[in-house]
Amino acid sequence: MKWSDLIKVSVLLSLSGSLFAKNIPDYKDRNKPVEVRVHDLLRRMTLEEKIAELNLVPYYASSDSAVRAQIRQGKIGALLKANGAALNRSLQEEAVGNSRLGIPLIFHEDVIHGYRTLSPIPLAESCSWDTVMVRRSAEAAAREATASGIQLTYAPMVDVSNDPRWGRIMETSGEDAFLGAAMAAARVRGFQGDNLSDGHILAACVKHFIGYAALLGGRDYQNTDFSYRDLKERYLPPFQAAVDAGVSSVMCSYTSYDGEPVTMNRRINTDLLREEMQFKGLYMSDWTTLGHAVTEGASRDGRESSRRAMESGLDMDMSSGQYARWLRELVLAGEIDSSLIDRAAARALTLKFTTGLFDDPYKYFDVRKEKKITGSREIRQTVLDMALESMVLLKNDSSVLPLSGTEKIALAGPFTDMKADLMGSWTMKGQAGEVVSVWEGFCGKMPRGQLIHAGCAWDGVTPEYIAGLEEQVREADVVLACIGEYAFHIGEATTTGRLQIPEEQIQMLRALKATGKPVIAVLFNGRPLVLDQVLASCDALLEAWYPGTLGGTAVASLLLGETSPSGKLTQTFPRHAGQVPVAYNFRRSFARIEHADLEKGPQFPFGFGLSYTTFAYGRPETDRTEYAQGDTVCVKVRVRNTGRMAAREVVQLYVRDEVATVIPREKELKGFASVFLQPGESREVLFRLPWESFRIWNNRMEHVLEPGVFTLQTGGDSERVQSVQISFR
Repeated sequence: MKWSDLIKVSVLLSLSGSLFAKNIPDYKDRNKPVEVRVHDLLRRMTLEEKIAELNLVPYYASSDSAVRAQIRQGKIGALLKANGAALNRSLQEEAVGNSRLGIPLIFHEDVIHGYRTLSPIPLAESCSWDTVMVRRSAEAAAREATASGIQLTYAPMVDVSNDPRWGRIMETSGEDAFLGAAMAAARVRGFQGDNLSDGHILAACVKHFIGYAALLGGRDYQNTDFSYRDLKERYLPPFQAAVDAGVSSVMCSYTSYDGEPVTMNRRINTDLLREEMQFKGLYMSDWTTLGHAVTEGASRDGRESSRRAMESGLDMDMSSGQYARWLRELVLAGEIDSSLIDRAAARALTLKFTTGLFDDPYKYFDVRKEKKITGSREIRQTVLDMALESMVLLKNDSSVLPLSGTEKIALAGPFTDMKADLMGSWTMKGQAGEVVSVWEGFCGKMPRGQLIHAGCAWDGVTPEYIAGLEEQVREADVVLACIGEYAFHIGEATTTGRLQIPEEQIQMLRALKATGKPVIAVLFNGRPLVLDQVLASCDALLEAWYPGTLGGTAVASLLLGETSPSGKLTQTFPRHAGQVPVAYNFRRSFARIEHADLEKGPQFPFGFGLSYTTFAYGRPETDRTEYAQGDTVCVKVRVRNTGRMAAREVVQLYVRDEVATVIPREKELKGFASVFLQPGESREVLFRLPWESFRIWNNRMEHVLEPGVFTLQTGGDSERVQSVQISFR
């Protein structure tokens, strides 16, 4: 062939390619903006196809054929509970191969504190006060989940609670809205990264909007009754932080606001979430919530609840099937404008485009990638680091800790060999066999001959076991008592009235204490507990929470002094369940009345945590004493390590408004920072508080800075503080 002929062929191929490119629908053109692609796809879709995008359906192996049939019929837009690269690829092939427009599925899952390799429960993670580490933990969870075929997680949960009777308190970041907001933003950024189309990134879904934790008596699912002021001051800040961090989706609460279920509450779903908070993403119901409205008597039937939910601004129906059943009929009857369906479908489709599913429907379904990433050394190291920072040292009489590693140690109690319960609740694909128990953690760090196994099964703390403990631990220099509440005592749909470990474990502790040997208790739990009897029967107490897959390694590392505990409580621990609800930041009263039959104050205050070293705080100083609106208040405090071990200290800053048009709170957390100091080293910690930190919701519900005096407090917890006063004019 001549060169001239080759050139002609090349030109023809080029022209045909250009013509072909012009015929590509906009929604398939990855070079077009997402908004353009969504608009183009919507105009090609039937009403039924749009409604399918709003139908989120659970997958179970037992319903596989039925789900696949629905997928082929184009009736499902998203799946939850389908896990694994191979399975989800096969389901995606059903959708793409049988869809008129090639619309892919998106896969959701409850990736709460890890996917297969589990980090500590979220309440524990918050006790690190380390947003960088919390973000890394979320990144690790995202890597495992996306490798296993998941694109969206129902996390973070950012509800604020001060009632440890509620089983889901383990999913929160504690009782404080400011700290909760910081943790919410960290988790969203960890899950979502910088680019949602990155194959290692999960879309986050912040929950439960809003006020779910305002439950009476800690009873899950009970409808709530709280003020608009509570909504603004306590419950809203972490959600706003998640929205500001770019969260992709929001899940509504099971409960109600002002008597109306949130599922169909326009004041919450549109006026607040969409207009005031400026959330632009996908808004979905919780599990079968549209059906709950009928059961509760707030709606006649699914037809009414579907109409009211859609009109309120709820985009996606999780699991109830009510949208799939009623929306078409409501549109054809003229009871719902079709534009509402378009708007909701656009938000669902936008998420599929931004996660890259339209450009490569199978990018998340690589079995080789799944095997390489899940349980990798890098991810295990991340969850170990998280566990080390999450644990809180609550007692250390006579500096019995850290252990030297030369002692003969007896490990006793039901959590000595426990694996499954160390994962806590919402364990997803966590494997008990991959969990490092406390016994295994010590065996990995000490000669076997220095360890005595005196543990028992979870139901093995019998009178016979307790009676035999003295003989079992006779040769030990120190006893490690592994105690706690079992994981089935926490989580969703779980409420407890007593906040104590089982009585038989208390009896076990007393028997160990009676031997005269030093007793170190390690506590595994998912909520603040009443610990008076535990504290009376041990020389040291480490709050380990439910620490996840590498929990036993972290416990051994901390007790042996490889690093110092540095966690600080994000929940106040009561002395008695009768003190609940309990928190550090209640509003002030003209007379502080304590329970007449109890010691005053909490057992452990918010922000409390011991170390293997000691820290001395100087008095805080400010750059001036008087400020105006728009100013930044600079607060500095010098912290010195006065002990013998290098350690991290969490420095806390609180603000007390002395006089306001509404009753001020005792104090409120407004800043925190970590500082790592060598023995004898001191460092100045600087906080920059924008003037907005001093605003309140006044007696007219205006968010304003009221002139007056403020007391700034710095210290190692909410009670051990030193103060300086400033004023705003």
